[in-house]
Amino acid sequence: MIRLIAFDVAGTTVSDGGLVLRAFERAFSEVVPNRWAAESEQFRQYAIATMGQSKIEVFSSMLGDADVAAEANVAFESAYLSLVRAEGISEIQGASDVFVELKSRGLKIALTTGFSRATLDAILESLEWTEIIDASAVPSEAGAGRPNPAMLDFVSRKLSINPDEVIVLGDTQSDMQAAVRFGAAEVIGVLTGTHSTSELIEAGANTVLESVRKLPNHLFNQR
Repeated sequence: MIRLIAFDVAGTTVSDGGLVLRAFERAFSEVVPNRWAAESEQFRQYAIATMGQSKIEVFSSMLGDADVAAEANVAFESAYLSLVRAEGISEIQGASDVFVELKSRGLKIALTTGFSRATLDAILESLEWTEIIDASAVPSEAGAGRPNPAMLDFVSRKLSINPDEVIVLGDTQSDMQAAVRFGAAEVIGVLTGTHSTSELIEAGANTVLESVRKLPNHLFNQR
């Protein structure tokens, strides 16, 4: 029996609109301007490839220096929040309706993300999702980011729900890898982010949907 649906945020339930990549660019150009000038294309490609992972871990891999990575992560979070406040943020079409339907059927909803708690809370407040979400987790709270399943462990334990009672939905390979390691009942990819059907399946997706709005039909008309 499925009791919990765990969703990723940017690219899955929240429309990215390029804000994540723009925040990365601002952070790099501010913290390591010389390296950004020389390696901007490599950094952009790595940022795209690692979408969904903990941002501090991504910066650490890119920069190879914990202190510089921490500084870049702070700059990224500041840039992202600034962009959200200046330009607003929107849900992936139909996400709120999906949440309402799932709740009406007695299912719990959790969000996991590579963002910080401050960024996630700003997103939840902006979209008026604070009250509808049953649990959420960020890497610093769970102890690790994706592809580690720590955030999924965190929200499932908080709600006293077993992995085989959880469906995980995400748009990146790291979302899929974390869900497989967690032992989710079903691992669902969506095509509203940066990774393709083949990439999501390769990373462990059982099913790939066009978007989150297709989830109720998949769950309730096919089961």
